[in-house]
Amino acid sequence: MNITPYNIGLQRVDRATGDVYTGSAVSIYTITGGRVLVANLFGKVTTVLGAASTGKFSMDPTTGTTIDLCAAGSSATDEAGTLYSLTGTPADAMLKGSSGGTRALSNPLVIDIGAITFTGANTTGSANFQCWWMPLDDGATLVAA
Repeated sequence: MNITPYNIGLQRVDRATGDVYTGSAVSIYTITGGRVLVANLFGKVTTVLGAASTGKFSMDPTTGTTIDLCAAGSSATDEAGTLYSLTGTPADAMLKGSSGGTRALSNPLVIDIGAITFTGANTTGSANFQCWWMPLDDGATLVAA
């Protein structure tokens, strides 16, 4: 099934622009109350990156071990407007589309209680994020961190 916000009532949560290129994992979304289905997750560079970098999305569960949602992908001095996404297959590198285009998630993710994080090498620059999701358990929520 091709999941779109039009056929299952997904909710959108935006995370404001911030520095996520710190060299360590930065929480971008927090999940509480149960499992959620993430149908799409995007990042957008809002301030040009100051140096060659890499980036990846991960899941840091409240209980258990942090797992990568994608492999690190190049973010070498990306310009403002560059979009980041992932396929939903953890072995695939983070996708990058310069100047306003990238692929959407092809394999939706089931995420348990914890945090979705972004890790970028330590450099200047900033990004914002957008997540399309729906609760799988009663009381599950996903909010910007």
